[in-house]
Amino acid sequence: MNHLLKIFFISVILSTGVLQSQDSSKTGSDSLIIYDRHPQDTPPGAGFYIRSADGKSFLRVYGSIKLNGGYDIGGLKTRQTFSTFDIPTDEIDKEGRFFMSPYQSRIGFEANIMTEFGLVKTKMESDFLGSGSTFRIRHAFAVYKRVLLGQTWSVFADPSSIPNTVDLDGPNSSVSERTIQLRFQPPQAKYNWAAAIEAPDPDISTPDSTQLEPVFQSFPDVTGRLRFEPYWGHIQLSGIFRSITVRNIDNSLRILAGYGGLFSGSFHFNKQYHLNYQLLAGKGISRYIRGLKGKGQDIVFDEQTKTNNLLFCYGGFISGNHRWTDRISTDLTIGLLRIINEDFQPPDAFKISYYASLNLFIKILENSQFGIEYSYGKRINKNGNRGYANRVSFIGFMDF
Repeated sequence: MNHLLKIFFISVILSTGVLQSQDSSKTGSDSLIIYDRHPQDTPPGAGFYIRSADGKSFLRVYGSIKLNGGYDIGGLKTRQTFSTFDIPTDEIDKEGRFFMSPYQSRIGFEANIMTEFGLVKTKMESDFLGSGSTFRIRHAFAVYKRVLLGQTWSVFADPSSIPNTVDLDGPNSSVSERTIQLRFQPPQAKYNWAAAIEAPDPDISTPDSTQLEPVFQSFPDVTGRLRFEPYWGHIQLSGIFRSITVRNIDNSLRILAGYGGLFSGSFHFNKQYHLNYQLLAGKGISRYIRGLKGKGQDIVFDEQTKTNNLLFCYGGFISGNHRWTDRISTDLTIGLLRIINEDFQPPDAFKISYYASLNLFIKILENSQFGIEYSYGKRINKNGNRGYANRVSFIGFMDF
């Protein structure tokens, strides 16, 4: 992979011209249209630009060197994220653990390519948080006129309403999933909308005792959103419909209808005080929720009736941001996430979790920051057993 990146980078330099640093004020009109922005994204003005000989096309190379770490006071053994789902409830864990890693570091490419049919905008971004700390794709998409295809933030998500946190995932109840999609989105305006079909990837819990053949999904997820962007922030209403194919115990197929809604936004009281929020609810949508993704909470199997059942969940968060100065800011975030348990689920099934965090970010240089954060989590099971977690974490990064 490293050799391929080197070959790609060198070939572009030889074919298009000179590599040069650009001031964001001079390149803003040329940079890739950002349809959705997360607070942890590299600023659009950072990077180096390679322009074509005719000046009509360019490649932007950017990245971020990140070092994150923390000290678990007790309750969690995960390293990269503060997952309330993974808090143990069977015993009190008071062992302190220190960790540190560079795997959140990123490298990205954006290109504006002028073709005979018009301008095509592309983006590819990766980090090292794949399985076993391997190289993985975060974004890989192209935009032509009103159509986007590839992998990026789901239309159901709203990353611009996520608060700035040291923890990579942020609030456990947040919807900020990246998916493979085919999206139609008109040019951004005060009032705008988007619709997409997205790759289905349901999280299904199947007991080890059942021997079933793999299930291939028959239909894509369908997502849509309406968004209002006044001068004081934004409001977004998103929806999703999932047609999830499952296999019964007799190897026949069955289709379950999942659905969900998200109400989210931000409010800027003034230059010092900002508010972010999300409220969500739905059935069979845990794959899109940060704290439930990969936990098998879309569908659970009933051993008695031998059927698959969708789980209903709801949650949300609210976060306040205070800018002490142009270089110092604080975010206070609280949230919860709840699953409505089925009667057949075991006593230790996840029922509800609570999340809270308080941080301080200091901008050291123009594209360099340091943050420190305290996170608190609580998990409650179906039978009432509960566990707690406390963590102090930090991050330092430089964007280029």
